[in-house]
Amino acid sequence: MYLEKFYEALKRNYAGSLFSVKHAYRFHPRAKEYLYRLRLLGRIERVGWGWYYIPEEQDVWGFLSKDRNFKVLIKQTAASIWNYDFVHRNVYRLAVRDRGYKRALEAFGEKRGWAFEIEVHDEIPYEYVKLGGLLVESLESSIVSCVAEWSFLDALATLYFRRGEVNFGKLKKMARWRRVSRSNTRVWSVIKYSCSLFNERVRRKLFKVRKASLEAGIRELVDEAVDKVIEFA
Repeated sequence: MYLEKFYEALKRNYAGSLFSVKHAYRFHPRAKEYLYRLRLLGRIERVGWGWYYIPEEQDVWGFLSKDRNFKVLIKQTAASIWNYDFVHRNVYRLAVRDRGYKRALEAFGEKRGWAFEIEVHDEIPYEYVKLGGLLVESLESSIVSCVAEWSFLDALATLYFRRGEVNFGKLKKMARWRRVSRSNTRVWSVIKYSCSLFNERVRRKLFKVRKASLEAGIRELVDEAVDKVIEFA
């Protein structure tokens, strides 16, 4: 009787979500024993040390939306939400604050063929917003993060498709002192150059920016990304 009530309480609160023994103790002081018994009965799944899951039919996005643990979708994964999945990727990038949850999430994803790339931070260093039940790196922050990691196509598709929503004052502030990884090129220079190139390619002033110059290697990659965005937009 107590076992069934415990299970029902877990289902009400954590169906489709990972939960830990610590979470389960909220519902009964004998939680550890009950979790062991429920696992033997096949009613819950042990994910990793101290972490469990109540089986439910879900795809990766259904799980990420329903999972109750704190996580933020970042970088290319966030950009894919903002740019309508212009660049489809099968790796999901997340930022979390709990190392135990990170390990459990990686093990859970690996078992289902979902590749999670997870960063752990005491304080999340990305600006984020809530979208459809998910915490997602903000529009401006995701553009900056992707440019900084050479993911120009992800960033520029986001910039182009969301040009009416981008706060350019905020974007400039975030990008001005960031550099493209392993280079001396500022992220803001890449963004300015890209905006002026979009204007040139479509022969309309979509963006109010001054033209910027870029070193040859980065310029070629940015040119290619801009052309791809315009071609498939």
